[in-house]
Amino acid sequence: MICLGKVSHLNSKNLAIVLAKEKVNKNTKIFDSEMKLVGRVVNIFGPVKEPYLAISANKGFRITRLVGREVYRK
Repeated sequence: MICLGKVSHLNSKNLAIVLAKEKVNKNTKIFDSEMKLVGRVVNIFGPVKEPYLAISANKGFRITRLVGREVYRK
């Protein structure tokens, strides 16, 4: 698993915002530290070298649990 960064906050649309350490594509599956699938990248914005990712949670997963925690990809 590759760490993408920490979730800094939720935006007004309840998407988790992460300052990514590397480039990631849309629809990339996102996992928590326990290797559970938590959602997918739905938007990429900001500077090219350190983009921000907007992550949409899977149904049944409480997105507020991610704030302040690291997220990963395979």
